[in-house]
Amino acid sequence: MAKPLVLLLDDDPAMIDAVSLDLEPDFDVICANGVDECVERIGSARGAVDVAVIDMWIETDREGGLEAIRRIRALESPPECVVLTAYGTQPNIVKCMEAGAFSYVEKSGRVADDTTGLLITAINRALETRHLKQLEAAQEQIKADERLKQDIQRAYEIQRSMLPQEDLAHAGMRFTGYCRPAENVGGDYYDYFSLPDGRVGLLIGDVTGHGFNASLIMAMARSCRSTQTRVDPDVPPVMDALNRIVQTTGPNWLFMTACYLLIDPAERRYAYANAGHHFPLHYHADTRTADPLESTGPLLGIYAGTTFEAVERTWNPGDTLVLFSDGIVEAENATEEVFGEDRLRALVETHGHEPPADLKQRIIDAVETFSQGVPFMDDVTLVVARL
Repeated sequence: MAKPLVLLLDDDPAMIDAVSLDLEPDFDVICANGVDECVERIGSARGAVDVAVIDMWIETDREGGLEAIRRIRALESPPECVVLTAYGTQPNIVKCMEAGAFSYVEKSGRVADDTTGLLITAINRALETRHLKQLEAAQEQIKADERLKQDIQRAYEIQRSMLPQEDLAHAGMRFTGYCRPAENVGGDYYDYFSLPDGRVGLLIGDVTGHGFNASLIMAMARSCRSTQTRVDPDVPPVMDALNRIVQTTGPNWLFMTACYLLIDPAERRYAYANAGHHFPLHYHADTRTADPLESTGPLLGIYAGTTFEAVERTWNPGDTLVLFSDGIVEAENATEEVFGEDRLRALVETHGHEPPADLKQRIIDAVETFSQGVPFMDDVTLVVARL
């Protein structure tokens, strides 16, 4: 078992030799003869020095020991300081304690022999105090970590509650989704919702990055969508509202991709706008082919005045929409090959006729199998809608 490490600061070489000789049976000792050297050696030891034994009167009869104590106590994980000096007056003791010293030992003359026992006792008491402080700090860190863990879990639960809690069946259509954040919380978002006039809104978004910053922007976007679709659910005003909320409330380095569709089952039409999001796929049941819904504008949050025009498409019963985030197509395997959009498109064209929940699970399984256990580096989100 390693012995405690003690640093001895004194500008008298004879005293350093004498005290070191007396301490070495019980402690590992390193020495310094100046304040700068003392602080540097403790700092470079990164918490390994347990106790510093300091002569108060060093460096041309100045109170250099007091300066050393103050600077040591300002370090991260500082050692306890024991003052050893021949000038043990009450005012000096007060000065040392005010500077942050743990205890004070008066030496007799310039020889440490008759004070060795007192000094070793003071060092051992300082070690006990240091270890107690370390234990208390560790216990507080454990409590803080537990509180943080609980806060993250609550944040995760709140974010999950913002996503659809079940599949949606409406006017013969079926909607199902999946979202798994790369961290405890993420910046991906999807939603599907029926409107009073019989239409259905479908939205997927991806805030740049992941973690708490992205999750906060996602939460604001979700609230904005909910409010705007009550007022006017058409594509241009919804995209405009989302763009303004991201542009005005997020930091200038956070943006959001999004694709919003408004589906009309009575007319068998949908309108959409795509703000820089990975192109969703429209699977045509009659030809078993999938076409991309290409971008119609830049990412949300870049320009406050961006307008998003709606693109209209028709659909037939049995067609399927597949919306996804970059966590799907950018998933890597052990050789750093990405899953890719071509692989996803081929999968959709082969299995697009399957029920939405089955197709969703087939895609998730394919990505996980492809990744070979390599952790996903981004949030993974997938929405499948059978029209």
